[in-house]
Amino acid sequence: MHLNVKGKEALGVSIITLVVVIGSTFLNLSQLSSVIIQETLEQVSLVKRQIFEQSKRVVLKAQPSNTPPIALLAANQELKHFLEASVGYSPHLLYALLVDTQGTIVLHPEGEKIERQHPDRPKLEDLLSLGPFDRFKVLYQEGTTFDSTLPMTWEDVLIGEVIVGIHTSLLRERMNASIKTSVLFGLIALPIAWLLTMGLAALTLRPIHAMAFQMEQLRQGHFDVLTDLSRTDEFRELAAQLQLLGQQLKSDRLKTLSDEPHLQGVVEHLEDGVIVVDGQGTVLFLNQAMEVMVDIPIAYLPGHRLEVLGEAFTPLIRLAEQALTEKKDFKAMPCSLPRKAEDKSFYISVVCLKSASQFHGAMILCRDVEAMKALQSLVRYAAQLTTLGQLTSGLAHEIKNPLNSMVIHLELLKEEIKDVNGGVQHSLQVLEGEVHRLDRVVVGFLKFMRPQELEISSININELLEKEVRLLETEWGSKRMTFHLDCEPNLPVVSADADLLRQVFLNILLNACQAMEEGGAIRIKTSTHQIDEVQISITDQGPGIPVEDQDKIFHLYYTTKSRGSGLGLPLAYRFIQLHEGVIDVQSEVGKGTTFSIRLPKNN
Repeated sequence: MHLNVKGKEALGVSIITLVVVIGSTFLNLSQLSSVIIQETLEQVSLVKRQIFEQSKRVVLKAQPSNTPPIALLAANQELKHFLEASVGYSPHLLYALLVDTQGTIVLHPEGEKIERQHPDRPKLEDLLSLGPFDRFKVLYQEGTTFDSTLPMTWEDVLIGEVIVGIHTSLLRERMNASIKTSVLFGLIALPIAWLLTMGLAALTLRPIHAMAFQMEQLRQGHFDVLTDLSRTDEFRELAAQLQLLGQQLKSDRLKTLSDEPHLQGVVEHLEDGVIVVDGQGTVLFLNQAMEVMVDIPIAYLPGHRLEVLGEAFTPLIRLAEQALTEKKDFKAMPCSLPRKAEDKSFYISVVCLKSASQFHGAMILCRDVEAMKALQSLVRYAAQLTTLGQLTSGLAHEIKNPLNSMVIHLELLKEEIKDVNGGVQHSLQVLEGEVHRLDRVVVGFLKFMRPQELEISSININELLEKEVRLLETEWGSKRMTFHLDCEPNLPVVSADADLLRQVFLNILLNACQAMEEGGAIRIKTSTHQIDEVQISITDQGPGIPVEDQDKIFHLYYTTKSRGSGLGLPLAYRFIQLHEGVIDVQSEVGKGTTFSIRLPKNN
């Protein structure tokens, strides 16, 4: 492919700009990834030391004791809350847990994972030894979790490890911000490079400007002006193109702008009202939106002057007459016109239709001001919602910092004044309980706001429900609570995150148990819904939910329980949405409640 001078200059400058941008971006991201990992390691190390020091306090507090230290840690609920608070405080951590010397989980914020074998995962510290390409590949590989461990010893004997997990998605967030900056730099640099290219081309191809007069003559219809062009390569190529253009213009005249079918096809489906008039103000045609506005049939108005619209449209008529007289455009002129028995505000624009040597008429456009304001209001509202989400998430993280310090200092305060009267001790317990409650609320909010990465696998819903029911029967069977499973044989498997689905079913079943204070029956049924969904129904015999409250139960922090957090059902709703499923509720006061969940089956 042959390129002229201007094309070569544009291509060369563009390639140089791209190389510089790509090279600088790669170097910047290489250094940035190393810095991010080092900073994350420092923060993770601080969290591990805090957990270790809290664990030492728990063991020291229980001395003298014949119970193994690791067993003391496994049974301590305060240490469990401390692990949960540590994860919520740090934006980098996915989990924090304690394992014994065999790698078995002894303490985890999610109780169902206790006594499981913790999987062997790659170490975060090993990322620093990788090269830039391998490091980027690991950071942007989906579903990768890294561990960072700290050995725990008691009296010089290894009793277990503190393990914290970091997911690559949490590290990618900072990398993505830098990538966006680099892309923005590239988007800015390329137009600058093109502008520079245009300047260079103007200097190097200055002789071409001498042809401007001949081009103007061609535009006006004088097609024989190119007979004495220079014989240089650039001029010869341009002369050939212009000569071809002249022949085409001479043999094929443009259709006039008053060609009704052509104009009708262009503007028929516009939401703005459009009227096209000739140079004397006679209507050539109008579109359907304008027909509704003026309440005159399309078939009647063409061929008449604008005055036929009536006195109510005087502002529009005068603006059109001024544009036709002065042969100039008017844009977005505010105007009040009748619409459906009342005046409404519009922006009126008049665009003159003219060619090089002839004035053809004008196009009048009417745009509804209220529709524009509604759209602008919607855009502003969406931007405000985005800002509010970022603000609330940041505020929750800021609250976690003092809460964490309060938990630690409350423990120290209880140890220092444990010999004072019972009233002080009671006040400290109340304060500690309220701090933990607030901490749970904030942690729940962070779980709700933080993006959730699913660990998808093939799940047998019947088996999952049977395990949940066996666990609940142990606790609630003594409270006259019975569970009835009606599982469809050969129920299709679903692709889902087992832990999240287990949390959904547990939240709903616990709500049902707590709603029946005197005991009762809970019925759980699975079935195939239509051809591509699995349905799970959970029905209780509780007091039911009033109709006016049924739309609120999935709202964050809404609860009717005196000690409820208002997080269980909202989280269940969000987890089902993440699986592209549907959850709804049917309830009647005095007769009970049924929650129905539909999940797409595994394809």
